[in-house]
Amino acid sequence: MHAVEKFRALALIIFILHTASLPAQELRLSHCSCTSGGIPSDSTFTFRGRLSAWNGAPTWRIWRVGTHRILGIRSTCADSLDLGELTPYFEKELWADFTVSAVTRQRPGVMQFVCIRSIAHPFLRERQR
Repeated sequence: MHAVEKFRALALIIFILHTASLPAQELRLSHCSCTSGGIPSDSTFTFRGRLSAWNGAPTWRIWRVGTHRILGIRSTCADSLDLGELTPYFEKELWADFTVSAVTRQRPGVMQFVCIRSIAHPFLRERQR
């Protein structure tokens, strides 16, 4: 195991232990209008990730912990996404268990777009630069 892999594994363990001690909190969202045509039930999945704001399109992106995948939130979904005090900005990022539904197909090297269905165990953290 390389040093980077050891660091990632240790960071993931610390992250899991930290979030296990937090009180259970789940936000169910029904804000997304980009799925009005219907989404296949097998396109919904849950993972640990980090929601943050970026320059460019899409502004809101979720990184799946333990992968190199970035998932995009379309502007039609993000415009009505209101997380109150949990809304991340450029200096903060939201870590949570995300349940999302795929809006586009997954393809290698291409950002997949998703709609957030629920957020569990959320907490804001200062963005690392």
